[in-house]
Amino acid sequence: MMTSPTTPPPEKPSSLTYGAPRSPSISKIWADIIKEEDIFIEERNEWVAYHRDLYPNKNEFFVERCSWETKFNEDHLQPLYKMRCDVAKGISDFWHTAMIANKMLQHDKEALYLLNDIKSRRTSNLKGFELKFTFDTPNPYFKNNFLTKTYELAGDNESISLKAIGKEIDWCPSKNLSQTVTGKSRESFFNFFDTVTYHNRLSFDEEADELKGKIPMDYVIGTIFRDKIIPHAISWYKFSEEDDSDGSDGSDM
Repeated sequence: MMTSPTTPPPEKPSSLTYGAPRSPSISKIWADIIKEEDIFIEERNEWVAYHRDLYPNKNEFFVERCSWETKFNEDHLQPLYKMRCDVAKGISDFWHTAMIANKMLQHDKEALYLLNDIKSRRTSNLKGFELKFTFDTPNPYFKNNFLTKTYELAGDNESISLKAIGKEIDWCPSKNLSQTVTGKSRESFFNFFDTVTYHNRLSFDEEADELKGKIPMDYVIGTIFRDKIIPHAISWYKFSEEDDSDGSDGSDM
């Protein structure tokens, strides 16, 4: 029998009946990241082998290689990082634990529990990079939704100037974690966002894509975030979990 035009269509199955789509597990996301990183290395080597002779100018080759790497990152890794971010929102200490496991810091725990993502990107001249730390809101410690640290590398490759630019933190009253209650400076992760100009003798190797010379520790920490913590945060988090659950009290046997 045909349905009358005035009869409402059958109801769609309720999501309560069938269940909402399940998010991928954090272990599955990590496995996919590792897989894409392996593909990246293989395809990057192929790209370099094919294109090196097409760009005899070293700077032009560097620019084109960076462009290819950025596109691969956007197409293959960023979607996985987005999934990781979504899953990690349900783990209050995810980023803090990943940073602790990398022996980065052990301070400001409560504020860092509000950290929900870290991203990196190259600066416009491709030699420097920016780190972006996004925090949950409301935040009882500072009013910024995110904090950035930008490493600007300027000048000829043989003589590079380095400036580390941190976003100013808009602290809530009496919540400045980089100061004591009497206003004296104290050790804090958030000192990382200070702005500093360095006068070290530095150069930039486009082939290796790295800074050379007497490199400031501030810059080294930035590269640890960029190259280790951001891409491998799940591994650091899981490593720390396993380390905490092994029953060791740290004493000598």
